[in-house]
This record gives sequence, structure tokens and C-alpha cells, in this order.
Amino acid sequence: MSTPLDRRPNLVEASEEHWMPPVYRPGGAWTAVRDRLLRFLDLQAGTIWSDLSQVLPSVTGAVVDVGCGAQPYRPLFAPSVKYVGLDYATTRETFRDQAPDTLYYTGDRWPLESETADFVLCTETLEHVAAPDGFVAEMFRCLKPGGRAVLTVPFAARWHFIPHDYWRPTPSGLDRVLRGAGFTNVRVCGRGNTLTVACYKGMAVVYALLTPRQLGPVAAWLSRLLGLVGVPVMLALATVANLAKDRPGSVDFLGFTVTVEKPA
Repeated sequence: MSTPLDRRPNLVEASEEHWMPPVYRPGGAWTAVRDRLLRFLDLQAGTIWSDLSQVLPSVTGAVVDVGCGAQPYRPLFAPSVKYVGLDYATTRETFRDQAPDTLYYTGDRWPLESETADFVLCTETLEHVAAPDGFVAEMFRCLKPGGRAVLTVPFAARWHFIPHDYWRPTPSGLDRVLRGAGFTNVRVCGRGNTLTVACYKGMAVVYALLTPRQLGPVAAWLSRLLGLVGVPVMLALATVANLAKDRPGSVDFLGFTVTVEKPA
């Protein structure tokens, strides 16, 4: 017997996403202006940049940026750091070129010697790791005693890089995984709050209207027209969200920024 569930798509069969955000790439003055505007509209990237800009400029020594992609946060490090990026070999297809100073690898073991990194950065990567315990153990192995790591993970975020987006960790889950690997001083801070999440979801509706899929020609154009009418609303929501993003939240967040240490 057919049920309403049978008429809804089986998302396990999805192989691509509806819309992909722009790739943030280090560049010149024009790129910096463009990226600042994009971070104003992309609340996830904007709040991550805001948090990391308070930490990364003071980092020294050997830095590993795991899951580095196009290395959008590398400019926040001082030029004196010894930087190396790590990423899966398959990501070269996603970003369409090879980032400089990056080691691409396959398998579960990082291509680094043990206890060689002073600092590990891991942004919006853990949700793409199906078995996070082993990944975090590699982070612990590569850090020097007394080394630090900063991770960011999404929470109220769209399903992305389909099908390789596996989970949304909570503070409790992050604490369990990180302490289980041996890390101490685990601190999980929320990015945004209920208001920023509401604005984020409202902006997503406008994005969806502007980029319709699986609609006929007439319905698609009507969707785009509604999206254009909604652009001022989207800009207003982005303004409210950016003004409110630093207010503390309670149970609903855009994501989390995590700091940990390896015992000395």
C-alpha cells in the first residue's frame, strides 16, 4: 500500500546539491572586497572568519591546516608561520585546482610525522568525516605536546557536498570525541544565536527562489521574479544577523568554534 512517505524522494539516492557557495580564495585588494561582501551574506563563513581572526594572527611555529580546500583562512596567519595544508585527493576536483603548500592524501593516516605541528586548524571538515574518532586521533598524533588546535563545525547548516556530509556534532558529542582522543581544555563556543539562525533560514528561502530546480520554464521564471522581490528582504536579514551574531545563544546556533590542547 502506498503512503505519503512513498511519494517523497529518498534522499539517500541524492548525489549532488542544489546550490554551492562561492569558493573563497586568497587574492588581491579586489578579492578582499569581494570576500568581505560574500562573508556579509554567507553567515557561516562570516562568523567563522570573525572567530578565527581573534586566534590565528598570534599563532607561531608549524601550522597544519587540515581540510584546507582553497585555504581561505591562511591570510589570517602571520607570514612567519611554517604552513602546510592537508586535504583529501578528491578535493582537487571540487576546487578545480591544486592549492599551494598542500599535501593531498588518501586513506585515514595523515602524511605527517608524529608530534611535528605546533597548531592544527580544521574548519568545516569534521562533518565530512564518516569516522571522526580516527580523524581526531590523527590530529592528536601530529601535534607536539602542548600544541593547540582550533576546529569549526556547522550546526544549523544546509546539507552540502552531497553525499559526503555525514553528521552535525553537538557540544556534548565534540567533547566526547576530543577528550576520547586525549585532548584537554576542550572549549566549545556557539557561533550566532536563535536570531541569526532565523535570519539564515529566511535568506535560504530567497536563495532557493533565485535558483529554482525541477520546475517548468514558466514556474522557474516566476520563482526567480519572487526571488528578486525578496532580495531587499535578504539584505535586511543579513544586516540584522550580522548585528546580532555576537550575542550569546542558548540552544540554537549556526555552528561551533572549538579550541583544544594536547597535554604538555
